[in-house]
Amino acid sequence: MKLSFDRKGISEQVADHIKQVIQDGKYKVGEKIPGEREMAAELEVSRNTVREAYKILEAYGYVIARHGTGVFVASEEEQIRKMTGSFFVTSDQVKDLFAVRKILEDSTVEWAILNSSEQEIEELSRIVFQAKNAANAAVVDFQQLSELDHKFHLVLAKMAQNSVLNRIMHNLIDLLGKSRMQSIQIPGRAIQSIEEHEEIVKAIKTKNISDAKKHMTHHLESVEESITNSLKRKDE
Repeated sequence: MKLSFDRKGISEQVADHIKQVIQDGKYKVGEKIPGEREMAAELEVSRNTVREAYKILEAYGYVIARHGTGVFVASEEEQIRKMTGSFFVTSDQVKDLFAVRKILEDSTVEWAILNSSEQEIEELSRIVFQAKNAANAAVVDFQQLSELDHKFHLVLAKMAQNSVLNRIMHNLIDLLGKSRMQSIQIPGRAIQSIEEHEEIVKAIKTKNISDAKKHMTHHLESVEESITNSLKRKDE
């Protein structure tokens, strides 16, 4: 299958073609795609062109290159992590991101109360319990605390049972990954977040939608302030 090339770089066009083939479902998530030699022969281009195309696709998170094994189709979650990992969040963007989060998570806690099971609520409680133990450890593992904080909000989004909301929340929360790691190391911030999470869980357990929304708004506002102040100190 020979591609017709325009002014766009050949490697970029090959990358676009392979991306489209992946999106069309020819190659499934986790499946190994043809090697450089085979793909080059199929598209009637050089191996170097295919190699560059694979690098482009890997940079965008569509594929994962495993040394000595080959190139594999990445999952949607892996694509999100790749995209958000290189996104630099400024103070102004934090404000915009949290403005959106406040709107979304207001509905998230309501839908979680209406749609979640007892098992899911208990899972949320366990996350808070694990975080509390981690925060009170002799040596605090801030990476673990950051991951538990991240998990709390994603589990809550899953409990809402809205697939679109779940996907959006993954994007928004992942965008704040680096900032969250910085802010959680601020003295007292981790404990404060855990206590705020605890209040949210209590409201969910009693199915008090009004209180759940109030505690979520308070939590997001305090986290936003911590992250914004952390970014400002970093810029000074």
